[in-house]
Formats: sequence, C-alpha cells, structure tokens
Amino acid sequence: MNTPDVISITVYDLILASPMTKILDVEPQHVLSEIKMDSLEKLSMAMDLEETFDIEMSDEDIEGFETVSDVITYLQSAVQSPESRVTVSYLGNNLQSNESLARQS
Repeated sequence: MNTPDVISITVYDLILASPMTKILDVEPQHVLSEIKMDSLEKLSMAMDLEETFDIEMSDEDIEGFETVSDVITYLQSAVQSPESRVTVSYLGNNLQSNESLARQS
C-alpha cells in the first residue's frame, strides 16, 4: 500500500542514500539543489521511484522538482490514480494527471 507515509519515507531514504547528499536529516522544505541533488541525482532518484511505485515521470517533470515536498506531492498524486502507469505533469505548483488533462480537452 502506498500511503503518504510510505511515499515520504521512500523519498527520504533515496535522498539520504545518495552519495552526493551529505545530510543527516531530510525535511519536506529542503531545496534539492541546496542538498546537492543536481539534475543527474534527480534523474537517478526518479528512476528508482518509477520502479518502486510503478509510474512514469517525464524528464521535464523531474527537472521541475525544486523541493523534497514537490517530489512527495507529485508521487502522492501519481499513485492515487486507479490505473498503474499514470503520467502526471508537474507544472510549477499545479499537478495534472493525463486523465484530468484529457477531461479538459
């Protein structure tokens, strides 16, 4: 089951396991660039998250993540979809799934 706590803990664990991040604690408000999560580290983390939660994330969405909270919010939205393999677009502070985008058309 992918509860918000499971999602948060998974994100925190991946950040702490990264050899680039030299921190002892992760908070939702941490800015990824300030904890040494560059674009390569974000892509690596995203691949692990895609596999763990059976979702797909676009490179553009991944690059849009600025804080730990952005990643968690994105994942919570993505795993709530009844379909596995949902694609979620992250545009600033606006999350939209492929399903909601289709309904708007």
